[in-house]
Amino acid sequence: MALKDAKKLYACPHCLKNHFKKKGYFYRRISKTYIPRYFCFDCRKHFSTRTLSKTYRQKRPDLNRQIYLYLTSGVTLRRTTHNLGCSYKTVYKKYLWLSQLAKNYHSTQEFQIKELQFDEMESIEHTKLKPLTIALAVSDDYKVLGVKVGTIPAKGSLSAISIKKYGPRENQSSFVVTELLKSLRVKPKGLDFIIKSDSKFEYKRIAQQVFPLKKHLIHIARVQKDKKREMKYLKSEKIIFDPIFALNQRMAKFRDHIKRLTRRSWCTTKKRENLENHIYLYMADNNGYQIV
Repeated sequence: MALKDAKKLYACPHCLKNHFKKKGYFYRRISKTYIPRYFCFDCRKHFSTRTLSKTYRQKRPDLNRQIYLYLTSGVTLRRTTHNLGCSYKTVYKKYLWLSQLAKNYHSTQEFQIKELQFDEMESIEHTKLKPLTIALAVSDDYKVLGVKVGTIPAKGSLSAISIKKYGPRENQSSFVVTELLKSLRVKPKGLDFIIKSDSKFEYKRIAQQVFPLKKHLIHIARVQKDKKREMKYLKSEKIIFDPIFALNQRMAKFRDHIKRLTRRSWCTTKKRENLENHIYLYMADNNGYQIV
């Protein structure tokens, strides 16, 4: 590119002035190309055509898309490392970078919806003695509107063992649901905007607190299906109407496409914040965000 053409297209990213000159090249090993470098006379700094790129200073930008597809398709971080032939540190850093891109992109979105469905699903933090709750909000057109992760105490026979080993565990269930609904960037489409949830006692109070003038419908969970293997193939089982189907289907897809949420798996979440990061990454894939 000639210098006069570069001045039409670029300004110095540091001072935004157009008073610079070309000063050599640097070789980009991955793309096997020479990238022109420039020098600004005003701020006395160097820059190139890659300075403002999202992948600035990344040594392996060619792996971004592949890592994104693997981690949103039910593959673990370590298996992604094995498949791509790179180090775990590379995959982990790019996973954090991609999830931050997904968070930033999602924070700018506003959704126009007719129906809001919310509920919680459970996971664990390293061990079953430290369970987590995942508050999730979904629209009627299957868009994931938001997510929050919090701690809950162990239940049943594990409760006493958990308290003995890790101490009392805060129940953040109501808190994360409230924070989730408050953080949603939604715009009702029409006058018949409704909110749906299951029959958990706190949900009615939280919905009235955050959306005081909106209609809230409570749906009792469906009767437990027969566990016989042949029953799931019968037509009578497929025609049962689920009023919060969009929410339940997204939760099922979370279990299938996010490996750390798969039931009966040795892949578990070691850090609570990484679980939320991974969900945001899958949210970008589900909602169609073009982050890479």
